[in-house]
Amino acid sequence: MARLVEALNRFFGRVEILALGLENERSAAEAALAKGMPLEAREHARTILSVLPDSAVGLALWADAAEDAWLDQEVVTALADLAKRVPWRADVWLRLGRAGQRVGWDGARDALERASAAPEERDAARLALLDLCDLDLAAGDPARAQRWLDRIPAPLSTAPDRDAALRRAECALAHGDLDGARAAAAILGEPTAIEGRAALVLARLALAEAGAPAAALPPADVARALDLGLRALVLDVPGAAELCASLVAASRDVLVVDRVRRVVRAAGALDEPTWAAAFAFAEGRRDDARQALARGLSAGDRAAAAALLRMAVETRDLGALDALAARAAGADLRGGAAPPLPPDLVRLRDAARRASEGQGSEALDALDAVAGEGAAWADDMRRAIARAWIPAAEGAAAPRTAAWGDVLRELARTAKLLDRLDLLAATEALAVERERPLRAAVVGEFNAGKSTFLNALLGEDVAPTGVLPTTATLHWVAWAPDPFARIVVRGGQDRVVPHAALKDTLRALAAAGAKVARVFIYAPIERLKRVEILDTPGFNAPDPDHIAEARRAFDEAHVAIWLLDAPQAMKESERRVLSEISALGVPVQILANKADRLKPDALETVLAHVRDSLAANAIASLTPPIAFSARLSLKGRLGDEAALAASGWAEVEALFAEQIVDASDALRERALRRKAGRIAAELAQAAAARAAEDREAGRRARAEADRLRASAAYLRRDRRAIAAAIDKALEPARRELAADLRPIAALPEERKRSDAGVRAYVQERLVTRLSWPLSAEIARAARAGVEPGTRAASGVEDASAAAPSPRAAAHVRAVLMGMVAVHDAPDELAARSIEGVVEAAIDAFAMALSAEAEAPVPPAASAAIELRAHALRAAFEAPEAPPAGA
Repeated sequence: MARLVEALNRFFGRVEILALGLENERSAAEAALAKGMPLEAREHARTILSVLPDSAVGLALWADAAEDAWLDQEVVTALADLAKRVPWRADVWLRLGRAGQRVGWDGARDALERASAAPEERDAARLALLDLCDLDLAAGDPARAQRWLDRIPAPLSTAPDRDAALRRAECALAHGDLDGARAAAAILGEPTAIEGRAALVLARLALAEAGAPAAALPPADVARALDLGLRALVLDVPGAAELCASLVAASRDVLVVDRVRRVVRAAGALDEPTWAAAFAFAEGRRDDARQALARGLSAGDRAAAAALLRMAVETRDLGALDALAARAAGADLRGGAAPPLPPDLVRLRDAARRASEGQGSEALDALDAVAGEGAAWADDMRRAIARAWIPAAEGAAAPRTAAWGDVLRELARTAKLLDRLDLLAATEALAVERERPLRAAVVGEFNAGKSTFLNALLGEDVAPTGVLPTTATLHWVAWAPDPFARIVVRGGQDRVVPHAALKDTLRALAAAGAKVARVFIYAPIERLKRVEILDTPGFNAPDPDHIAEARRAFDEAHVAIWLLDAPQAMKESERRVLSEISALGVPVQILANKADRLKPDALETVLAHVRDSLAANAIASLTPPIAFSARLSLKGRLGDEAALAASGWAEVEALFAEQIVDASDALRERALRRKAGRIAAELAQAAAARAAEDREAGRRARAEADRLRASAAYLRRDRRAIAAAIDKALEPARRELAADLRPIAALPEERKRSDAGVRAYVQERLVTRLSWPLSAEIARAARAGVEPGTRAASGVEDASAAAPSPRAAAHVRAVLMGMVAVHDAPDELAARSIEGVVEAAIDAFAMALSAEAEAPVPPAASAAIELRAHALRAAFEAPEAPPAGA
């Protein structure tokens, strides 16, 4: 930056200095500065000021000399006095603000803001805006820092503003806006050897894009981030030491740790608490690391506090956060009180506390607001909470009961937020299902004996057999104190009949062409209190509706019992459907019915064939397939002892008691998890789609805000040239206005000025004729200034693209109304140039654009919904833990 005295010499004469014989002192001071002798120049400047205390040239010489001599307190004093003499000089305010920062002067920020408000001095104003951005970034307020950057006008050249891009990337990283950070980093490109701050930004971006702790990153990503971080470290960039230390702390790569150790040793910093702790973390000495940082904190080392904070985030160390929080609450560090935890990490601590107290939903709510560097840790916490709700089974053991109250509340909450009423209903159905008995579906091809088996299982002739000729709908058999059946008819009234009338009623409904949706059969049988039975149509039934109803049983059932027709077991059609059941995760027990039709050796051959087919198709049966006769079993259960003995029912009964009834809790738990997992997967998919839409909407909103700011800056910068062009373009509108004013042209001038009705007429006509054309021309100029390609090849611009916003048009209208109100003869405005008024309208229009650009866009909740939905889905998809000792 040029010396102040050189700039001021062009504006302030030296008459007083010459008159008082001080010219030699002035020239001697400038010569001393040129020779690099600032203290000598300072003495000459003080001599001038002793005679002329208010000399702008003397104050500028003193400020230049003191700055070269690193006498910052004197620089502040000299520049503060000089700013009073030349308050319009942005370069004076800029230097005052920078010197004030170096000595901790309270007025430093105000001085920079004064410098930033001088649009005529673009370079000084730009540097002041960058400095203000840096101040707010250092204070942890990236939102405010971004607003300073938004005020920087677009560069006059085609070269991008790399300084602004660097800070935009830092603001975006602080917000957790990876898209914005990538866009800004693309402008930076590969940093040079001396661009340490840019290198640090790219290192932080590389870690943020990985979306995982440094310990979980691929070696190539760690190497890239470390290369950039070490470059920033060598150049002593603030924040570089903390980043490199956190990478070392999370690393288990001996070569990486040794490489950094050599750099730190060369800098003589090995004994500093930050680095001692980092290397201790890397070597697995967590307690030593904590002690090293505690020593630094006790000694009032802010670097140790910052390092502990970053290492706590990288290593997911809540104990370290607690230590920092305690220090911030009651200790002092050098230079002031210990810095408080960032709000995101305060929320993390709160979430961890709530989770430890069993308040998982409340913990997730706290994590919703966490962004920036704590986002990855927050996501780990979400997943840990979800895993705690849905604990994995160990090996073949039955899964522990999930925290269904929390799980179902979370599913219902997500379904409501995503407007998925179908999934909300499915979730509510699961809540009911938890309280119901186990559901076992009896499935197989038609005429396999499913209804006969069900009757044998219950010991009563309950389910209809031989009806047309098979079960045509899903029969749901459940407990009730009295025996009856309820037939649900599609489009008609339900029929309630006694068991004895069920077959005849079904035949009558079929003959009448009625469609039976479902049959509920209730009986006071003790076994039905623990297990409800679903009797299904055959899978190879000729009616497609029957097949669809049979498949629907898979969604209803917790376990399936597949009946094979032993004389023709494991046909291709059966293997296909069994594979489908297996893929859905429904446990299956294979039974071979009609064993009484085969001789013992043939029956054994059939069972061997069934076992081989199951193994070849990766289909599991709860126990090895069992052969029996449902017909003989039913006769036996109804009193025929010989039939019961020949039926093979004893083995089936034992299997049903041990593998289904006694295991009902585990089977129901697995079924609930299977169904809830499908709901969670659908919700995660819907949440991802909603979040993608919101991200795109946010990107468009940010792009529009940037366009509005650029348009406002362009209008302010070139308003004179724009006003001249618009004034000419308004000629047709002025001619129309002149025609409107002809009726009053012959009135006396005094009446035109004094008659309120005449003035109101002129005002109404002038505003009506000029406000819209003027607003449209300004809007067209604003858009063309930042989007030169908006005019089509035909030369005609899209009118809708250039339409002014209501706010901007209202600002222009207000300018015109004010102009008419203060003008002595407003009717004369139609006949002459109004370029000055157009300039005022342009300023007002630009002000409206800036206000629209700053309008807050409420953050979309979809991002948090997506993260929570994915965490719950991941918990359902987590593989079961291996058995102990495996």
